[in-house]
Amino acid sequence: MSSPPERDAADIKYLLVSPPLTDPTTPYHSISYLIGPAAAAGFTGFRACDANVDALNCLARPENVRQTLMLAGEVRACAEAKDTLSRNEQLRYQTALKHVGLSESSIEAAIAVFKDAEQFYDYDRYRQAVMVVKRWMDLLALAGPTGLLDGFEIRTKGPVNLCSIADVSDDRFLDAVEDVIRPYVEGPFAALLAQESWDVIGFSVSYLSQLPFALVLARAARAARPDAVIVFGGTEVSDDVKFLRRMPDIWNLYRHADVIVPGEGETAFLALLEAVRSRTPLSHDLRGLLVKDAPRAPLAPPVVYEDVAGLAGPRYDIWDWSQYWSPESVLLYSPTRGCYWNKCTFCDYGLNTDRPTSPSRERPIPRVLEDLTRAADIGKTVYFAVDAMSPAYLRRLCEALAESPLSLQWSGELRLERTFPKQGMGAKLRAAGCLAISFGYESGVQRILDLIDKGTRIREVPGVLQELASAGIGAQLMGFTGFPTEKPQEAGQTFQFLLDHEELWAVAGIGEFVLTRGSHIARQAEHFRVKPLENPPVDDILRWVPWEPLDNPQEESLLEVMAVEEENKKLAQRVLRLVDDRPFVGGIDSAHTMLYFARHGRQLVPDNQAPSPLWEPLVATAHYTTPFSHLDTFTAIDELEDFHAQCGSSGGATAHKTATWLQTESRIERSASGTQLEVFPSGRAMPAEPSLFEGGAAYQEVKHLLLRSRGVT
Repeated sequence: MSSPPERDAADIKYLLVSPPLTDPTTPYHSISYLIGPAAAAGFTGFRACDANVDALNCLARPENVRQTLMLAGEVRACAEAKDTLSRNEQLRYQTALKHVGLSESSIEAAIAVFKDAEQFYDYDRYRQAVMVVKRWMDLLALAGPTGLLDGFEIRTKGPVNLCSIADVSDDRFLDAVEDVIRPYVEGPFAALLAQESWDVIGFSVSYLSQLPFALVLARAARAARPDAVIVFGGTEVSDDVKFLRRMPDIWNLYRHADVIVPGEGETAFLALLEAVRSRTPLSHDLRGLLVKDAPRAPLAPPVVYEDVAGLAGPRYDIWDWSQYWSPESVLLYSPTRGCYWNKCTFCDYGLNTDRPTSPSRERPIPRVLEDLTRAADIGKTVYFAVDAMSPAYLRRLCEALAESPLSLQWSGELRLERTFPKQGMGAKLRAAGCLAISFGYESGVQRILDLIDKGTRIREVPGVLQELASAGIGAQLMGFTGFPTEKPQEAGQTFQFLLDHEELWAVAGIGEFVLTRGSHIARQAEHFRVKPLENPPVDDILRWVPWEPLDNPQEESLLEVMAVEEENKKLAQRVLRLVDDRPFVGGIDSAHTMLYFARHGRQLVPDNQAPSPLWEPLVATAHYTTPFSHLDTFTAIDELEDFHAQCGSSGGATAHKTATWLQTESRIERSASGTQLEVFPSGRAMPAEPSLFEGGAAYQEVKHLLLRSRGVT
């Protein structure tokens, strides 16, 4: 019996999905990079689905917002009828109060502000829209597991252990996650799955915050299209493969996947499409693929580094750009891949082998200009999504952009190159359309920078920043504290350096050091005076390595150390100039931040912009009476995160342990006459009478600062 004939490439129907939950202001570029080469090879039967922005826009419809507000009202009423509340009920009650003052049309009105150029660049109006959307994101979480969402991200120490396959893949957890986006899953996404007899359905999972939702959508795809080849790829998938205790367990996490692409995907995905077209059985022999149940499974994940010079360019015309929450399109583009420096001892990115990240590869400048010329039909603002491009390549790219007729404006991440002032790079960058640059400044202490092998001299950093400032280019600085052997006083120097030179930068983000097992630090632990510890046994995906210092360098008393750490907290607060992070203005490298740099220059946000009289407020301060006396005694979300940390010494956190902790009840004090609350535009509820809050004068000051910081007079 003869085998079925091969099919034409154009007849292969494939659907590529970017799952929730992530930035809705612009599409991530991974699917654009997959479809570009695939379509160039004749596989033109594609459909790109940004399920993230589609789901959020679906949930923002008035009929769905109405259901969210009704749920919040039910949560509130149920809690107020009780004298004893569990921690879970206390957390949900505080969230439910955020619906006071919102209407079913509030969310669409806020999103409209992001899309309207006049309102978007009115910072007071913009901040009102941000507050509404943040409140709504909190309210959406009421439909799912308590503590699931943290803005547009998944809370890493929330209702489940995200390092446990048993927790993350449990259908009870996925059912609860699906409840958050159920109107989208059962509506537009189900209709999309029914549109075609899809041969291949792919999920590009770039961030951990997308993982649970990706598993939910894959489950729906498998049920609707049982014969489709389901494939997973993306940086989060690569991390899962890389950090698994046992690589075969990847199929327990991605239960509905047939194929996994654990690295750069253009060549691998094209090989998959070709196999489907020619009806060739899928196997591990296909370069860059892991195939479920195929014989001769590799002992290590296949590492593929693409030839970026020869790839067909990305396709940006695959998206409905009108759906995104920005007044104009911002595109992500990668002229290089990998890192030319590739030495930083803390770095552990991608499927690297013996280096911190993948090797540096550069796309020829003429091909870059071809790509950007096609992209310019869609948008003139570009973020160069790269690890770090070499100084020589950057100079050539700037020269080419300055001479081209494209008139692009762009931002990107670079190393702090001390040669910038000598080479006059500020003017060259500006002539090429550069708006702002992000730098991994890392630390304000030379000793720490030397241990990082950053190749940076801290005394030269102000000169580099001044070079950019003189050209009107904004600077975004990123760093962290807690590096091995760092003393509390040195952590303070990292913040103090920023404050000493605050006129030279616009946005800064200082995080906490995290040890990962592929970094030089983990591989040379004794050299860095680090003792890696065993991960809890419930962790299947070793995303982070617990550790302790080999030495106890603290000569100061505990009280002295505590005093320094308290002072560091104050310094950190002074460094935070803006109240919003990604994806809004103030988030490093966010689309909105780039557009504000383009409009307002390196200061980013206009000084003393008065509220516009053109529009009615999106939301006003509302009043509410609660029967409870002291909401400040209710369980806070920070306590849930602390509980996860405490579980580390007792075998690790699990969904069961967390659920048990959340169900612990306590008696709640009630007020006979009720407590009057003000629910501010930010959604924060506070007592309306200062006498009900310990320290009346302090309360008034807090209230004033709260309102001022959120652009509300």
